[in-house]
Amino acid sequence: MKVHLFMERMNRRGFMKRFVVFAAVLILFGELAFGDELGSAGSKGPAKEKPIKIFVLAGDQNVLDQGMIEGQTDGVHDGFYLEASPSREELKKHVNVAVYEGAFSPVVDYDKLKPAVTGVVEIGEQRWKYKIPKGTGKELIPYTPFPELAQKDGYTTVLRGYVSVPYSGRYEFHPGKDEASCNVTTVEGREVYRKDAGRTNAVITPVELKLGQRYAFRTIFFGKPGHDFRLPLFNKPGCLETIVEEDAKYAFLKDQSGGWVKRDDVVLYDLHPIHNNTKTPGHFLQVGDVSYGGEKVRNAFGPELMFGHVLGNAIDEPVMVVRFATHGPRSLGHDYLPPSSGGKADLGGSWDVIHFNWGVWDANYREKSFKFYEGDGKHPTSYADWEKNLRTLVARLKKTGATLIWASVTPVWPGDPGKPPNADVKKYNAIAEKIMKENDVIIDDLYSEVLRQGYPKSDNVHSVGHLAPKVTRTILSALDGRKNPTKPLPRVLVIGDSISGGYIQEVTKSFDGKAVVFHNPGNAASSWNGLRNIDNWVDLKGYLQNGQEYLELVSGLRDVLENPGKAYPGYKGQGVELSGLVWFQGASDSGSPSMADAYGQNLVNLINDLRKEFKAPGLPVVVTALGYGGEKPLPNLQKVMAAQLAAGNPEKYPQFAGNVLSVDTRPFFYPPEKSPGGYSYIYFNNALSYLQIGEAMGRAMLDLLKNEKK
Repeated sequence: MKVHLFMERMNRRGFMKRFVVFAAVLILFGELAFGDELGSAGSKGPAKEKPIKIFVLAGDQNVLDQGMIEGQTDGVHDGFYLEASPSREELKKHVNVAVYEGAFSPVVDYDKLKPAVTGVVEIGEQRWKYKIPKGTGKELIPYTPFPELAQKDGYTTVLRGYVSVPYSGRYEFHPGKDEASCNVTTVEGREVYRKDAGRTNAVITPVELKLGQRYAFRTIFFGKPGHDFRLPLFNKPGCLETIVEEDAKYAFLKDQSGGWVKRDDVVLYDLHPIHNNTKTPGHFLQVGDVSYGGEKVRNAFGPELMFGHVLGNAIDEPVMVVRFATHGPRSLGHDYLPPSSGGKADLGGSWDVIHFNWGVWDANYREKSFKFYEGDGKHPTSYADWEKNLRTLVARLKKTGATLIWASVTPVWPGDPGKPPNADVKKYNAIAEKIMKENDVIIDDLYSEVLRQGYPKSDNVHSVGHLAPKVTRTILSALDGRKNPTKPLPRVLVIGDSISGGYIQEVTKSFDGKAVVFHNPGNAASSWNGLRNIDNWVDLKGYLQNGQEYLELVSGLRDVLENPGKAYPGYKGQGVELSGLVWFQGASDSGSPSMADAYGQNLVNLINDLRKEFKAPGLPVVVTALGYGGEKPLPNLQKVMAAQLAAGNPEKYPQFAGNVLSVDTRPFFYPPEKSPGGYSYIYFNNALSYLQIGEAMGRAMLDLLKNEKK
């Protein structure tokens, strides 16, 4: 069902605004109204016979799932105190306890009765500490206990203390578990929890609590007391569920049954080989991400949500948002460095070490209907072809003069029942071992390392454990054996499939200051794919003049344009059009004075080079400027922000007039007390920030598309 949003001409809560910053045309969107209606089952669908419009959403972690979805917390809480006023020496999670003679009686006024014993007790989640030495696990820290009398029959235990909360909102008190859950709890004299003995369910009354205040509470246990005490928040500020509940503008994101809306005319495809290391095809736009390779899905979404909705409602053709990013910092001055910023390659050196592997893709049986079926039909690769392919690849790699390291094939399950079996990777590895020994190639036995760590734990080929340390040690040993390594730093090339994608980041970080590490663009896949691409992969100049992320983006996007059926579900051969690019990145560059100074020119080069790569000279580009840092951001951050905003200034860049716009995200940045948490550079994970940013991106792109038609 296609969801239709209707923009109001004049939003009662705010107009669509434009203003000029640095004489640039900037798009600043306040609250833009959408219709309150959801699309009906008979609503108009996309013009599926027309070419699919592809919009690239690229950058750093801000492009991914950062806006938190769930508005309810688990209730783990430590804001319990002995006194109403804060003091420097006070203990968190500790409250006053009094034990009275006699079993609980509803007619007794325990505030007037003299207790048999008083003290201090700890409540809430049990604390823990790391064992000594570190790395050997954790151990629980014993609670500050109740008085001994509290555990005897014939006594009633009462807690009195004060509670504060990290956010203003609607809370529930969940005191005690098992027998201790039978109690009555009041906050400022108001009953908020009661569970009588013999009852299955408690009567819980939510209470509104404000940040910055302490509230007196009392719990009277009907039987034995307990330490457990939870305080779940049900409308955490800045979470999508809270926003949808409180702001009718975003009600369209849920259907009539209360579930999240899913479109059938907008597809999201994750292109990055690390974020989507299984090359899972795209999925129809929804709230939140999907699982790749069995990894846990984050409780979050990104700007793609509103960006996709805005475009989907305005464009008749099917839309595919191709997202390229992975978690972690990525700089324009290094990772995304475009060719025009790369300078001349130092061709005096060569590769020092090449660490390579194939096999997992070769070993798998694939039917013709599978998206990665090779046209030659060799699934799995025969043992004879495996040997022939490896000999050809090793011969080509030896021509580089590098020290070669072969990474053995990691385990692959025998195959699915009722289908031809997968290849035996033990035989693959035996053949490879013979070839490597004949050619003096070092063997990095990752197969044995996987088994040593107790993996695989499932049929997932990515269940391999932690391979980065062994790969790092093997490469380091090979570098130590080089007689004349490249100066100032030796060069390492890692060629591999998605298994290498699992360790390349850690390996690269381990060699910081010791060597420069590169990875072949995309996924090396099978040995057949290696034969087709090996010459490009070992081209030193390509790596030295381009950032790794730039290479990955260009290679991956070109593959999508040439083979859209691998990315777009249900592709019918209708063709594709590269229709726009959105850029959202910059935090990493703001940490380097030199990168911050060069950001403006690098950004211009990125736009120009990508347009040249894809023969799209007027490709619409939306530059999303960073918006965190407050009124006075740090100097380097200010330089990056200014460069991003200036990209849409037709006076500064006349060649970008009408085809590049900048979006200012400062109005979409909210303080931590109105946000779920996290860091400022990811907008404190505020869902409203990412809703507004995605919407502004989409509106800016639509403006550029209108310019194209003029």
